[in-house]
This record gives sequence, C-alpha cells and structure tokens, in this order.
Amino acid sequence: MKDEVQLKKYLPSLIFAIILPVIAYLFLKMLGNSDTLALGIATAFPVVHMLWSLIRKKELNPVSLVAIIGFLISLLAVYLTHGNNLAFKLWHPILTAAIGTIFLLSVLLNRPLLELASEGENHRKMLIMTLFMGLVFIFHALSVILLAFFVETTAFVLLSKVIDFSAVGVLVLGLAFLRKKLN
Repeated sequence: MKDEVQLKKYLPSLIFAIILPVIAYLFLKMLGNSDTLALGIATAFPVVHMLWSLIRKKELNPVSLVAIIGFLISLLAVYLTHGNNLAFKLWHPILTAAIGTIFLLSVLLNRPLLELASEGENHRKMLIMTLFMGLVFIFHALSVILLAFFVETTAFVLLSKVIDFSAVGVLVLGLAFLRKKLN
C-alpha cells in the first residue's frame, strides 16, 4: 500500500519529466519542426510541471526555482545564438553538475548537506551518503554533457532519458544500500 502511495505521488513528475518530453519531441519532429523548436518545447514540460506545483502548493522549492531560471537562461542562450539548440541540451546537466559540486564541497568542508536534513544521524553516515549523492550527480551531468556533444538531437533526447532513469535508479538503490550498511 505504501509503495502504491509513493508511486501515485511521483507519477506526475515521471510523466512530465520523462514521458511527455520524449513524446512531444518525436511528434514535433515527425511534423517537420526544427530540432531547436522540438527540443525547446520538450524541455519545457518539466518546467511547466514545476510551475504548476509552485502555484498549487504555494511554496517555493529552491531546486524548482533554480531549474526554472536555468530553463529561462537556456531560452535566452538559444535566442542569442540564433537557434543553437545546445543550450537546451546543456541546461539540465549544468544544473545537475552544480548540485553535485555543492554536495561534494560540503563533504570537503566536513559539513555534509544531508546532515542538515537529518535529525541526529551519524556524521560519518551523512558524510558518506552526501559524497555518494554528489558523485552520482556529477557522473550524470558529465554523461549527459558528453552525449549532447557527440550524438544528434533525436538520439540525445532518447539516450539522455535512459541516463536520467539510470542515475535515479543508482541513487535510490545506492542510498538504500548505504543506509542499511551504515546502520
């Protein structure tokens, strides 16, 4: 029952972050639209979902705010580069890299970010888990950035979602494993 509630909670995010962008991109390309237009509309789906959540819950999520600003900056970059779609490909992994870097810096400073959200958890445990999260975020970002430069846009849209799913899976399974091992 609990797993079913969790799935219902995260299903809209999954649909808006992964499924709708791929469908929209492929549909728009099938209609003959440019890579830039199709990619711009596809990457807007998660941002629209964040804005809708922001309006509905009336609370400001810092990660959502940064993502929205990142998307707007990518729109500006595409405009300023006269339609170069690389900005659409890179805004998400640059955000992920920044988050991963912040996690890793907090470990270097011996002030793991996860410790801020935990209530009396073991410092060493939070340090290891924060390090793990930072490394997953950085690896995800580097993978998507390399993909953006070395594959054509349609392949990028599909393969980047595989990388996204894989990173989430590694993160969830890795954190569950670490929690169990470090207790």
